[in-house]
Amino acid sequence: MKLRASRCSRYAGLIAACLSVACAVVASGDTDAWAQPSTRRAWLGVELAQGSDGGVIAKHVVPNSPAGKAGLADGDTIVAADGISLGEPRQLVARVALLGPGNSIQLKLRRGTTDKHVKATLIQFPGEEQLLRLDKIGTFAPSWKQPMEAVAGTVPATISGLRGKVVLLDFWATWCQPCRMMSPQLSKWQSTYEQQGLAVLGVTTDDVETATRTAQALSMKYAVASDPQASTMTSYGVRALPAMFIIDKKGVIREVLVGYDPMRHAEIDKLLQSLLAEPAPTP
Repeated sequence: MKLRASRCSRYAGLIAACLSVACAVVASGDTDAWAQPSTRRAWLGVELAQGSDGGVIAKHVVPNSPAGKAGLADGDTIVAADGISLGEPRQLVARVALLGPGNSIQLKLRRGTTDKHVKATLIQFPGEEQLLRLDKIGTFAPSWKQPMEAVAGTVPATISGLRGKVVLLDFWATWCQPCRMMSPQLSKWQSTYEQQGLAVLGVTTDDVETATRTAQALSMKYAVASDPQASTMTSYGVRALPAMFIIDKKGVIREVLVGYDPMRHAEIDKLLQSLLAEPAPTP
């Protein structure tokens, strides 16, 4: 059984970080897209922002998404969709929703002083875990946007302080029941592999006092940090909890998991052992 807690609306700062075009509907105040069945929710794979001189900015393009495969790049201005001029993100969102998965959309882009036409084939929204996997696996783990407050254990000022270790970065919340259910397993991994170089770090947007009470109640045996402004959570693109990133000794994200699924613990354990056996990076 897989349990998942998703509370995007709790984090106002995360709305702007949604990497699905459908999320832009939420940012603009229209929630109809979330009422659609997941099998009908079309996905382009680009975070949108309002352009200053017309058009819509591709703020971030998810690698291997329809947008990425079509050739969109971060910073492109999307001028038109299917011949219709764009003045704000919700216009593109509406067009994607209208077309649906399996259909193509023609986009006119402006990159610098050059205009370009591309065609993207929309797909079904892949789900939170697969979205993060597409966007993050194989990339260097982002550092904290600002220093996080220590709740328990030692929390480095930046992620570079964990270089040379295998890092299991777990985003959680005190109100998230699946997160609480995951905690004993995280403590077990920390205790089992600490001497081999594993560092488990739990990150929550709850304040230090609230997080401390829960960390003590659950006997967390790993470092815990408070990210009250959700800046680090945003940089990792997390919108569903629990969300776990497994990072190798070089600082590269090797796996992403969203939700609580005990059936995958053996798979994670095997991956941790494999990463711990890899040589440490040279200085």
